[in-house]
Amino acid sequence: MLLLRNARIPVALLPETLATPAPDSIEPSVRCDLAIEGDQIVSVGRAEGGSQAPVWPADSRTHPPSAAGAAAAAPAPLAARPAVASTAPGGRGPRAIDLDDAMVFPGFVDAHVHLDKTHTWDRAPNRTGTFFDALSTLGRDKDNWTRSDLLRRAGFALRCAYEHGTRVVRTHVDTGLPWAETSHATMAELRAEWAGRLVLQTVPLCGMDAYHGAAGEALADLALKYGASALGGFSLMSPELPGHLDRLIAVARERGVGLDFHVDENGREDAEVLRLVAEAVLRNQFPYPVVCGHCCSLAVQPVERQRSTLALVKAAGIRIISLPLCNLYLQDRRAAPTFPLTPHWRGLTLIHDFLELGVPVACASDNVRDAFYAFGDMDAVEVYVQSVRLAHLDSRLADSVRVVTSTPAEMIGLPERGRIAPGAPAQLVVLAARSFSELLSRPGAPRRLVEGEEVRAAHVPSYEELG
Repeated sequence: MLLLRNARIPVALLPETLATPAPDSIEPSVRCDLAIEGDQIVSVGRAEGGSQAPVWPADSRTHPPSAAGAAAAAPAPLAARPAVASTAPGGRGPRAIDLDDAMVFPGFVDAHVHLDKTHTWDRAPNRTGTFFDALSTLGRDKDNWTRSDLLRRAGFALRCAYEHGTRVVRTHVDTGLPWAETSHATMAELRAEWAGRLVLQTVPLCGMDAYHGAAGEALADLALKYGASALGGFSLMSPELPGHLDRLIAVARERGVGLDFHVDENGREDAEVLRLVAEAVLRNQFPYPVVCGHCCSLAVQPVERQRSTLALVKAAGIRIISLPLCNLYLQDRRAAPTFPLTPHWRGLTLIHDFLELGVPVACASDNVRDAFYAFGDMDAVEVYVQSVRLAHLDSRLADSVRVVTSTPAEMIGLPERGRIAPGAPAQLVVLAARSFSELLSRPGAPRRLVEGEEVRAAHVPSYEELG
């Protein structure tokens, strides 16, 4: 057994009986002790006092200094303290480590990424930074998407995600001939390789019109053959879209799976794919989960239309994923002779308005180092911190942590993930921060990873490995 003492845990991720900070506190976290046995958390309770030395010191630095050396002794930096708890004398009893108020999160959930596109920037850069140039640039690069190429790039991305503390990833996979089977088969290979350490879900990505006829059924079956968790698609506005949605919903219903869409990734007021999806879900009484990512154009529509669409989304039970980093990068790019050249909006959907209605909202990485987003590192902490800053989630700080933990876990059918509670997986991230203020101010500080009864320092792979 491993005991983690004096862990500072966000209240939103704890069982309700523990989720109450001090009445006069501005810090929405509480100090807890955790017990881990095997690969599960077996107990969580309030810590009984302040920080204390580890029960069984791991090295000489944890012993009390002598009187002569006390004045000169200084505590080791949080990230430098012993990574692995030591064993009781004689090998008896639990191992224990005092986290000294370090913030602890469950393994993160990154519910919208593109592993087939990742780390292609060096060979396929998007020099304008615009959405349609990203499409054409990566369209030309797909000839390079062999099994070995995908294993190298996507495997590296998963290692980055894992070392940053992510334990669940849902990736969209471009699905069209001739590369579809190679891409899905490779993702299934990676899923098997990471089994037991990281959950990898896949969703096919193609035009919503592609599901018509026998070819559309074959496309859906190919994705499901390789373990897809849902069917997916994207579409621009068109008179045929309601019919395409009805057909896709029928295909998904026949196969007993949910849907995960890309919608309205633009700043056009007349782009209302989200609204049409909600109407189609209600019209067809679709019983399975529906997720919609991006939803950017909603933010530039008239207020009354926004409210009407929000109500439809709520009634349809749709879950929303915002991709702040990628959409901030792509949306509202302006080139001369446009005036002004500076972008006017952030590319964010109406995150707060959805939350006020009780619509689940998550945030995710989306693209990483490719033509759609030149940056990123599959780091859910970066996604979280930037989402708080960009979307003003500090105004609901306590619940903000849900956007990369419990909310996306529930969205994609893994409700046991993204929480710190008895029975939850013992996959935790120990951050070098003692409060939300420290975390949000220095998100790149070192981390430790709890994997069952072992604790170790995180080691992100070097870019040199990509060649």
